[in-house]
Amino acid sequence: MMLDLADVIAALGGIGFVILILVIAIVLVVFALQIGIRAVKGEDTGLGPVFLTGLIMIVISAVISTAFGFLSLPALIGSIVSLVFNLFIIKARHKTTYLGALGALVIYVIMVVIIFVVLSLVFAGFIATLLAIFP
Repeated sequence: MMLDLADVIAALGGIGFVILILVIAIVLVVFALQIGIRAVKGEDTGLGPVFLTGLIMIVISAVISTAFGFLSLPALIGSIVSLVFNLFIIKARHKTTYLGALGALVIYVIMVVIIFVVLSLVFAGFIATLLAIFP
């Protein structure tokens, strides 16, 4: 017996499906950050410490973005401030230089783009099915 996407969504429920997608996205992003940190020879490159680094980066970036939104400042300035804080976080947690932290972030962004492109090509039918189910 073969399951289609509607059966999976019905089995998980709406919120369960959203949580599943979020967990998969977090795992892929942490994997990309781990590759970036390992490439620049950072320390503590296990999945747990890298996950915690990514979580700290997300929380700090969200707080900065929210603060800049409330202050009606340009989003570009908020992104630059967030990038600087992310550099400090990677440098401090994984004992690398500022240039190493910048290299880790660049590799991280490249890996996320590659993962996004590959997954969008692989799951093009999946996305079309989701659009058909949820008009």
